[in-house]
Parts: sequence; structure tokens; C-alpha cells
Amino acid sequence: MNKNNKPKAQLPKGFKDSSEENIDIRNQVIAVIRNECEKFGFKNIETPALEYTEALGKFLPDVERPSGGVFSFQDEDDQWISMRYDLTAPLARYVAENYQFIPKPFKRYQVGSVWRNEKPGPGRYREFIQFDADVIGISNNYIDAELCVMVAKIFLELGFTASEFKVKYSSRVIWEDLFKKINLDEIQIPAVLRAVDKLDRLGTDGVKELLLKGRKDKSGDFMQGVNLKDNQAEEILDFISNKTTKDDQLNSFEEYLQNYKELPFEFDPTVVRGLEYYTGLVFEVELTAQILNDKGKEVIFGSVAGGGRYDKLIARFGKEDVPATGISIGVDRLVYAIEQFDKISSSKRPLIIIANLLSDQISTYLKIADQLRNEGYACEIFYGSSNLSKQLKYCDKRKASVVVIIGEDEMENNTISLKNLTVGKELSKNIDSREEWKELKAGQFTINKDELLAEIKKIFT
Repeated sequence: MNKNNKPKAQLPKGFKDSSEENIDIRNQVIAVIRNECEKFGFKNIETPALEYTEALGKFLPDVERPSGGVFSFQDEDDQWISMRYDLTAPLARYVAENYQFIPKPFKRYQVGSVWRNEKPGPGRYREFIQFDADVIGISNNYIDAELCVMVAKIFLELGFTASEFKVKYSSRVIWEDLFKKINLDEIQIPAVLRAVDKLDRLGTDGVKELLLKGRKDKSGDFMQGVNLKDNQAEEILDFISNKTTKDDQLNSFEEYLQNYKELPFEFDPTVVRGLEYYTGLVFEVELTAQILNDKGKEVIFGSVAGGGRYDKLIARFGKEDVPATGISIGVDRLVYAIEQFDKISSSKRPLIIIANLLSDQISTYLKIADQLRNEGYACEIFYGSSNLSKQLKYCDKRKASVVVIIGEDEMENNTISLKNLTVGKELSKNIDSREEWKELKAGQFTINKDELLAEIKKIFT
């Protein structure tokens, strides 16, 4: 192959690889969320990553081409197919397609990757994992409140205190009343809501710029404004600062929440959610705890979960209006926050590595490996260089807990040398010379061969 034609080993912009520790913490987070959802009666379903573009609908920011905001392609029948941009639109298709077979109300949860063909930035990826819980077939706003209680309990189970997060809520209905009052053109409504949804990132001045002519972002790119009149923009900004406007839906919602005064709920009219299919109550979870990054600057996590009522989404498929509500948790953002706050540690199974010092003793090493694996331990045999120093360096890079060493001396005496790398690291901190290290053999000891399992159990208990 021509050297100039070789591909670059690099990821596309807006995508990332995940480490073993990150995946382990993510799996723990998903297990907590899944468990709490099942306590509230939710059942798991899965839908595919690809859907017909028309089935997903254009609920992301409008652009000219049919694949705008999503990754799309045309199949052999010239139909547009897209990678799902959330888990709600595919659920609406699933419910419409299987309406006569599913129980009503229908309570489902789902976890999976979603994709957005949007401009990437710090902490903003084009692929991310969401966890959704939705209820189809209940119009009573108690169910919206129950979702918020459930998600609050999830955050408590993940180790956050009630002072470290808020579940904020509002209603699209009170916004619709405002839009009628200020004679807002219906075609401008989605753009206004998207502008207001950026308040936590852009502040009041940034939102005002978007409501008027537009603004430049940090990269210098110009974001087109809504071109409202000055008085319309001022009315919207006044409404944002006013926290007294309520409607019947909000009153019913808050009646339910009165039973959970220990949980951190807050009415905030600036909660509008960016997607266009919401029709009523909307809510989101915001992390309020502060943490400093490596440069000493405060990290603002903002919203890590959100949702709301979407009573007209299923009707797109020719059904009558079907009441529906749901909440979505941004798993990747949440995992990042959990790592920063050290709420959950990686609990991956400790690794035991068998050093391979004698080429003619592979059967011995295999028997020991099988013995350890049968007891539930993670174990591997090193198959590279027979140099012990190189093998120990490998063990260190793999963050192994224990090394099993069987060389000529051990074979002759029917013994096994164990090196507890965790203890060894601690002991080595107080050792000044190489000679002292050799003499102490930090964390290393020799046992009879038949004592292996008993000693391993001691190390891990």
C-alpha cells in the first residue's frame, strides 16, 4: 500500500472511545437506574438504531435537507433512513405499530446510543447513551410527578444528596398562553423555545441576542436570531424572571409533589426543553453541586436529565391523540459527573496474572488458571516474553492485583510465589534503595502449592 494512502488512526469529530473503568462505572449507573425503574413497574423494550426518517420526524432544528440534525442515508428503494436521535420518537413508532397488542397504560424503559449530526464541542458528542422511561396512556398529571419522584430517587441512589441536585419543572401550556398574548408568529415558536433552552449556557444576555438578531459563539460562528420585536423579547425575558404563573396541570402536578417535601423540586419557567414535540409539563434534573477542574475553574454540569409530556406525537401515525410522558437521562454526562464527584468507584473484578517463566510448564499454569477461574476470579496467563521484569511491567499497566510466580525454585519445592501488587506499591513508598527493594521483595511471599486458593481469598477479603 502506498504510504500516502494509509488511513489516519483518528476518530471522527464528536465521537470518543471509552476506557474499562468508564464502562464499569457506566454499567453500575445503568443498573441503579434500571432497578429503580422496575420498582415503579416499568418494563424493558429495545428498538433498533435505524428508523425511517419520516417516522422519526423532524423535531430537531430545521434545515433544508431531510437528514438535517441526524445521520441519514437512502436505501435501495430511495427511502430515507436515519440513526435515531433520541429514544422517544422510536417509541412513538413502536406504540403506533403495536397499539392493539400492548397493555394500556404502557410503561417502558430503554437504554441505548443515540446520534446527533450537530456541531461537536467540549462535552458535546455526536453519539451518546440515553436511558428513557415513558408512560403511554395516562393523561392524569400525577404520572408526570411520579416520573420526577422516580428520577429524584435514582439520583439519591447514585450517591447525590438532596442539596446536590434539583428537579426543575414548568409547562409548555403557560408558554403558549404567553405567545398568544404577545402575538408571536407560530412559525417562530420552536426557535424561541430553543433560545430559552440555552439560558443556562448563554445567560440572559445571550438569550436576548438569540431572540433578536442573533449572536456569535466562542468559535466566531454566527447563530441566527429569531428576529422578534424588542417588546416581544422583553415580555419573554420578564416572563422568565416571573415564577408565579401556573395552570391546572402545574397545580395537579404540585399536589402530588407535596407528598415528597424532602426531595428537591423547584418550579422554573425557563425549563422548556429543546425538542419540539412536548405539549405540556416539562422537567429536567440539574446538578447544583460545585467542583473545580484541574485548572481551578468551577465545572458547571447543568442538566443531566429531562423530559415532559408529548400527547400528540403518536397521533402522527394516524392514531388519535394518545397521552404520553417520559423522562430521559443522559448516561454519559451523568457518568462524567459521577467520576468528578467520586460518587461511584470502578468495581471491576480484580485481575490475577500468572507469570510465564518456564516454557515447558504450560500445563501447570493452565491448571492453576482453571482453578482460579472456577472460583470466580479473573485470571490470565502471560504469553509474551519470559523476562519477569517485563511481565511485572505488563501487570502494572494492566493494574493487576496479584501475580502468581512459578519458576524453577517453586517447581522444585512444590511452592508458589505470590506478589500482591496493591500491598507492594504501598510498601515500596517507604523503600529508598534497589538493594532494600530486592531484599524485601515488596508484597511478595511464598506458599505451599495447595494453599493457593486460601491465600487468594485472604488477599481479596
